[in-house]
Amino acid sequence: MSPAEPHGFVFRAPWYVCARGGYDRFDARAASPALQKYDVPEFVARLVTDPRDSLRFEPVDDVWSYHVPVALADRGPGRARFATHQVVRTRLRKLYQPSHQRYYAVVVELFCERPGLPRPQSAQGLEVGLVMRRRQVDMSAKPAVLRALTRKLTAGLLAAQGRSGPVGNVFMSETEDVLWADLAYREHFEQANAPLLDQVVVKEEVQGWVPRGTGGSWRPTGPTDDELLDGEEELPMWQLPSRSGDCDGDPRPPQRSLWFGLVPVTSGDHDDAGARKLDDRSVYELRTFVRRVPRPGHEHCPRATRLSEPTEPFRLASFYDPDGTKNRRISITLPDLRALAARAAGPSGPGGVAVTTPPGSQLSFPQNGEIPKSGSVGGTTPRVCTFALELFMIVAFFLFSLFLPIVVFAFQLWWLLALRFCLPPSVQAVLALKAFFTGSRTAAQMTNVERLSFDALLGPGTGDRIQAASDQFAASDLDDFVEVVAGPETTPAPVPPRPEPPVKDPLCGGG
Repeated sequence: MSPAEPHGFVFRAPWYVCARGGYDRFDARAASPALQKYDVPEFVARLVTDPRDSLRFEPVDDVWSYHVPVALADRGPGRARFATHQVVRTRLRKLYQPSHQRYYAVVVELFCERPGLPRPQSAQGLEVGLVMRRRQVDMSAKPAVLRALTRKLTAGLLAAQGRSGPVGNVFMSETEDVLWADLAYREHFEQANAPLLDQVVVKEEVQGWVPRGTGGSWRPTGPTDDELLDGEEELPMWQLPSRSGDCDGDPRPPQRSLWFGLVPVTSGDHDDAGARKLDDRSVYELRTFVRRVPRPGHEHCPRATRLSEPTEPFRLASFYDPDGTKNRRISITLPDLRALAARAAGPSGPGGVAVTTPPGSQLSFPQNGEIPKSGSVGGTTPRVCTFALELFMIVAFFLFSLFLPIVVFAFQLWWLLALRFCLPPSVQAVLALKAFFTGSRTAAQMTNVERLSFDALLGPGTGDRIQAASDQFAASDLDDFVEVVAGPETTPAPVPPRPEPPVKDPLCGGG
């Protein structure tokens, strides 16, 4: 190839990822683009300022997990005694939602496809972007075989986490998710369970998203998976600017060709069949691409496109993922009834929530303080009622407080009590609980004051329900139950995420 002839390009992991891993761009481990994690919405500014500055992926929170039942005898002390399920963590990456205060970018470094992989002098005439791919796995086997494999994989993962004991069953509808999530563990698992795996027929397919109108579809990419589909959705990437100050005492910035793009973790799009484009069960990966724009007079020539190797596979966290929701605290102050009472003495203002009920949609029922047993639907003209916004919050929180203890007792979901705590805690209710559990008193001896203190601690009606359910607890449950219902004495302090370690650019000093 003469110097005048156009050359191709190759992608590698960013230089700082290679430096942290102890390898260079010629190593096979450098073939994939890098995913980077952040915890602020303004992460792009942070990335442009210093692409090395990102957060570590933690081995506990940032991996996909599933949950299996755990028997009472195998549970730990304290709060764990009321947890009916335990977490099984795989080695598959998990990416969270923006509502979880987590954001992600994919970063890659571009090189010329020539001996030594030199850096391109300019990005002029290049189009760099990324595509999202989905990996689909269809398994065909007897249900007993899939259950046996799932139990064996779960037992192995729990053992790797330092836990042992009987393994609970996984729902049949989730066996595929479990079996093929832990891609890093698969090789060892396949060797140890070859007889069972020989009975499973696996069909794996890589798909790309092709939008169409208001929807779209995931379409197979073919056996090679090294070309873009016709009409496949392409996401933009941007080149990171060279930065002065990277090298101490040297004002000349190192010349690199680093590119970044935003990782899509949520979407409102649906496919042609009505299924969500992105869900929390599929396995995804990203591939970057580079395309050379034809020179003037050669616009008719096909644009050669080169794809990178895929990123590490990942799943997306659901909106209500508890490992994600714990990252963001939401504070709400309920309306002040005293302020509302004082405001009621004044004239009505223009604000509020205006609710319009169309004709034939107005509900009428007796409002006598009892549960209505009959009613009617009518109205011939639209009816508009304006309510103070505070009324909706007051009623909503009252209903929540009323039904939470009902759900706990009706379905025996005692662990729900561990997901709430009030400050300051009710000392009187905790002392009364200890007295009942130690046997010095019985629930039948509960006074009205103690019953009300239980209601304040756990919700309305809790005192009566504890009295009725007192025979379900033994004295050995004392400390565990009190730890659950009492909660911490202060608000738990957030644990800041750990940053990636700093590295020095090897190009400093002319390297």
